[in-house]
Amino acid sequence: MSFLNIENVNKHYFDVEVLKSINIEINKGDFLVLVGPSGCGKSTLLNMIAGLDEISGGDISIDGQSMAGVHPSKRDIAMVFQSYALYPNMSVAKNISFGLEMRKVPKVERDKAVQKVAKMLQMEQLLDRKPSQLSGGQRQRVAMGRALVREPRVFLFDEPLSNLDAKLRVDMRTEIKQLHQRLGATIVYVTHDQIEAMTLATKIAVMNAGIVQQFGSPEEIYDNPVNTFVAGFMGSPSMNLIQAKVCKVEDKLCFEVATADQDRPLLLPIERDQQALVSYLNRNVTLGLRPETITDPGSANRSEGQIHEADLMVKVTEPTGADMFVVTQLGGTEVVARMRSRCGALAGQSCRFAFDVSRNLAFDGDTGDRIQ
Repeated sequence: MSFLNIENVNKHYFDVEVLKSINIEINKGDFLVLVGPSGCGKSTLLNMIAGLDEISGGDISIDGQSMAGVHPSKRDIAMVFQSYALYPNMSVAKNISFGLEMRKVPKVERDKAVQKVAKMLQMEQLLDRKPSQLSGGQRQRVAMGRALVREPRVFLFDEPLSNLDAKLRVDMRTEIKQLHQRLGATIVYVTHDQIEAMTLATKIAVMNAGIVQQFGSPEEIYDNPVNTFVAGFMGSPSMNLIQAKVCKVEDKLCFEVATADQDRPLLLPIERDQQALVSYLNRNVTLGLRPETITDPGSANRSEGQIHEADLMVKVTEPTGADMFVVTQLGGTEVVARMRSRCGALAGQSCRFAFDVSRNLAFDGDTGDRIQ
């Protein structure tokens, strides 16, 4: 039986439906990330798990117990907010132990718990300071410590890293990952940052417009997106979504894609989902290509993939250090390829591109649903 079960949950404010039939199940120790654009309903769902917002329909249960009518203080959950929500007049130690004090935990046990958490988060030297004397990352550690000290059944994180700078976000992301590995805690984490989602999660729920578009492991979400929204949202850079036509060349199914040279379309052999794509012959589809499946010939993985090469005009090059993003145009849209930093690609010149056609995905041109 699942540890956290969200069953057919709905939420509406007057006539506005914010969440629509949400169904998610995770096991004890899972790290669930709710990811999606602003306004998709992920924070609303988190607040309903916490009991801070009422459910309009459906049910949420934790460890087999329905949370219907259960006060937030009785749910045995701990929440870490985006704004830290620390008491400015209290020391770090007092902030961490305050919840235990309210629960009448003896002082000796409180002090022992605070020291244990402080050591875990490497902030023993900060215990006597006030929040105003801390950096953003240190304040976030205190907020996490306040949640950890209670040892709840479920931890809830509401975009905890959004106020931090880029370098600190990466560092804190690593700390949260290590923390989960050490504790084996059950965590529900809200973010709009898909890199955070891919890095931290054991399970991801991709949300849009109040609907869970796809629920699964990070690998499932990344490699087998169910529609163009998930495909375009997950990944950095995101998946290239290109208009193409399914055609047959010498009895071989191919994707026909327009290039900058109008007289010479790109023909990419179809190597996966062939049976499903037969019914799309001579019809338009949306072709999905991850940037890493398009590279320079010297970097192509010929032992595992099926490589098709073509010469295309380079529009822009974007060096990133170890890699170079090379932009060309296909199907009337800009397409990003990931190549070696010294591949020799130059803007305004033709370059040899290598496509791993074994990893091409296709989506229905009208509905955006995956064809497979």
